[in-house]
Amino acid sequence: MSGPKLGFIGFGEAGSNIAAGLIEQGLSDIAAYALECRHVDGVTEHADAAGAIAGRDIVLSAVTANVALEVAEMCAPLLKPGQIYIDVNSVSPGTKKKIADVINGVGARFVEVSIMGAVPKPRHTVPILMCGAAAGDVKAALDPYGMNLTDLGPEYGRAAATKMFRSIMIKGLEALLQECVLGASKYGAAEQVLESVGEGYPGVDWVELAHHMLGRTAVHGARRAAEMDEVAATLAELGIEPMMAASAAKRIRWAADHGLKEKFGTTPPESFHEVLAIIGKG
Repeated sequence: MSGPKLGFIGFGEAGSNIAAGLIEQGLSDIAAYALECRHVDGVTEHADAAGAIAGRDIVLSAVTANVALEVAEMCAPLLKPGQIYIDVNSVSPGTKKKIADVINGVGARFVEVSIMGAVPKPRHTVPILMCGAAAGDVKAALDPYGMNLTDLGPEYGRAAATKMFRSIMIKGLEALLQECVLGASKYGAAEQVLESVGEGYPGVDWVELAHHMLGRTAVHGARRAAEMDEVAATLAELGIEPMMAASAAKRIRWAADHGLKEKFGTTPPESFHEVLAIIGKG
């Protein structure tokens, strides 16, 4: 099967892993443009956005939350009527709707997408929620390649809201664990504290969870903090003061500002003690 022609704007962890999985399933025509483009065998890299958009059936924006609308505005004049533009970034429903206005306004078709999990291990099979009139067309085009797509209907906002409110729990817990072990480690009690938590909330290995979540902060902290800014904006749009979301963004960003990305690159550390060795000096 020939399959749809895909173009990625932004080709970091999410875009490159999804593309690699699709290529393994037989999708052969994928283009990409990014300021820092990860290399994936079988993907044609372009020097500008126009090259990655021209002739594509589906264009996927996989950048960062803080530039999602700006990138949509950049891409809109390059799109032809009928092309599908997908935004996979973790932004508020309000921002998704602004992007929809920009894309639909030039005759292209906008599909709102939320990726509901970490991408590297499941790659293209990560659960994905979609909204928009063209969501069914995307599902029909990509289901044969093993993507895990759920069409939530034509109205924009629901997919983004699901991701935003999930993030209150996921990234909020990340911020709590960071603050907990940062303090407890000063007394050499981090493991003991987490094991005690496990006695009250069994079924979760809290020590292992702290290793995993602080590792995510180390390599994705700036992006995750920006996502929590979007969560706070979503709550504010609803008239709900974002006390927890704003605090989580502040805590995650504080850690990221200690140069964790520069230290660990794209490989998460195995232990939260490696992270604490850096941020604990601040």
